[in-house]
Amino acid sequence: MVKRYQPSTSSCLITSYRQLVHPVRVSFWLITAGAGLQLGQAGAAAWLLLRYDAEESRLAPWNRLELILADSVRIHLECAFVLALGLAVFLAGVALAVPRPTDRTRPVVGWGLLIAVLAILLGVVFSPDSALLADNEQMQLRLQHLLPLWFTVVSACVVTLVIGCAIAAVIRLGREAATEYYQRGDPTATWPGFTSWLDLKFTS
Repeated sequence: MVKRYQPSTSSCLITSYRQLVHPVRVSFWLITAGAGLQLGQAGAAAWLLLRYDAEESRLAPWNRLELILADSVRIHLECAFVLALGLAVFLAGVALAVPRPTDRTRPVVGWGLLIAVLAILLGVVFSPDSALLADNEQMQLRLQHLLPLWFTVVSACVVTLVIGCAIAAVIRLGREAATEYYQRGDPTATWPGFTSWLDLKFTS
């Protein structure tokens, strides 16, 4: 007679833990990806700012209106750099809060993501492109040397991807397994790192 394999209690527990932590782990990496994207946008803005003076001198002379617009583009670009860097740090903090197995974690993460999305949308309204108010095509082309088209494309992609990551993370955290994860988790348990989510302890 062939004996059927009966999984051990420990293997069943590991499988159960994996089911619990899966949506939470995915949410963590989605938010971390958003932070990385924002950091990349901050790096792109920083690179443009570092070469801004040299590029402005190369394109001289400028008339008065062009100088005003160039200064406005610089200010908006500096604000975009500060906002992107701040959002990267903020989202990293939100991601670090995700694994904490308490009932208060999901509301904190949800509000954090909402604040981040609102800040991103505010950044779109006051983006450097909003300062490109040239009177004619020639002036527009000169100003685009200071703010290349690729930066606009990168910014648009980052905004779309980060908002998508935030929405996907919230959906993941709303799943039944994630609910059980935060309800059964032991808040006093230590968690040594991000390599093994099975190190978390759960109450029976």
